[in-house]
Amino acid sequence: MSLEDNKRLVRRYFEDAPFNPAACDEIFALRFQFHTIMHASVTAQVVESNPESEKAAYERHKATFGGWHFEIKEMIAEDDRVMVRWTSHGTHVGELNGLPPTGKSTTNSGINIFRVADGKIVEVWDIFDRLWAWQQFGVLPDLKEAIARTRETMLSQLSNKTA
Repeated sequence: MSLEDNKRLVRRYFEDAPFNPAACDEIFALRFQFHTIMHASVTAQVVESNPESEKAAYERHKATFGGWHFEIKEMIAEDDRVMVRWTSHGTHVGELNGLPPTGKSTTNSGINIFRVADGKIVEVWDIFDRLWAWQQFGVLPDLKEAIARTRETMLSQLSNKTA
């Protein structure tokens, strides 16, 4: 496949597969690896995936985020890799990891890197700011505010020690 073919395939990951389950059978290999940073650790979590599990994941996202969609901001292809910088939008309308719906609009940005072989996606690396997602729901404080509060607490503790 050409670089343009690889880019067209990956574009379907964002624009077709979330809304057309049959597209998952067309774009994903029968078995592929999905790497994602899920915790504060920089070590990627690796999951063996398949078209059926991706269909289920897309359905969960659509049930959780009303109006969920992606905007592709940038796409670069080289050899068998395609990198996409994206932004997603939606409204939190379904339970998410025990958090009831907040009705809040969310915007997240991330970067995915795809490896393509034989016209199928065989590997995905997914990186986005999950901390920001939880801050938008009001679960976690704004980082700037949290740092300011921590700084004030530390300065207060220091002044108490020197007094």
